[in-house]
Amino acid sequence: MSEPWVARWGVLSVSRVFAIASNTFREAVRHRIFVALALTGAALLLFSIVLSELAVTGQLRRVLLDFGLFATSFFCVVAAIALGAALLQRELDRKTVYTLLSKPVSRHEFLLGKYVGMLGVIGAGLVILAAVWVCVLLVQEVPVTVEVFKGILLVAMETLLVTAVAVRFSAMSSVVVTGLLATGVVVVGRLLYLVEELLAETSPKAFFNENPDSRWLGELLTTLWPDLSVFNASQQVLLEVEIPWSYLGHALTYSLAYAAVFLCVGMFAIGRRDFV
Repeated sequence: MSEPWVARWGVLSVSRVFAIASNTFREAVRHRIFVALALTGAALLLFSIVLSELAVTGQLRRVLLDFGLFATSFFCVVAAIALGAALLQRELDRKTVYTLLSKPVSRHEFLLGKYVGMLGVIGAGLVILAAVWVCVLLVQEVPVTVEVFKGILLVAMETLLVTAVAVRFSAMSSVVVTGLLATGVVVVGRLLYLVEELLAETSPKAFFNENPDSRWLGELLTTLWPDLSVFNASQQVLLEVEIPWSYLGHALTYSLAYAAVFLCVGMFAIGRRDFV
């Protein structure tokens, strides 16, 4: 039997969203995937100390900063995809989704609550890893500049977007399909700057100049696809180049805009999904 319209698209209740978010947070913290990823991230940060000792003289700072940004970004992106793919399916497997949706909880409140809860637990993991990273830098006498913290903020903004991508696909797909699709969005988003460089090439032998019929596809891709290189500040952190606060504001707006689009599509998808 199909649910009444109000049950699917009722008025948004912040208290119900945060109740679901709180439950999702507690569930995700105990999830083996999250624990394994958090331990892996911490291990990578500590392993960077070993690598720095083996590095060429004068490269200790570079290794620690590079590895730190990589470990925090790796944890956040993989946790967002893994938890986004697994948590909704877990609700279906345990039949708890039927209990939730039989109460005065609309489907978009359920999805938003899941999203906020996952952001909370990944954010907590990011704060812990960032603290470990800063401690490693201080122990190794590497200066902790403001740009390091700005780099962490950009990782958090990327997490906002990637989590929304994972939640959007989990609203309509299985665990495996959600993981593959979300990973595809991330991989293409990380490499999108290469397409932009190819489009900007003026050489007659450039790919899009040799294949003008495919140029529209490259332009469409760079226009619609989320460009995750916006959140990559590794070079600025390594070279101690100032990251303007205005750039962080632009990156936050960019992240929130794409996250809102993916969440809206996810709400539409889960509204049409038949939980049988």
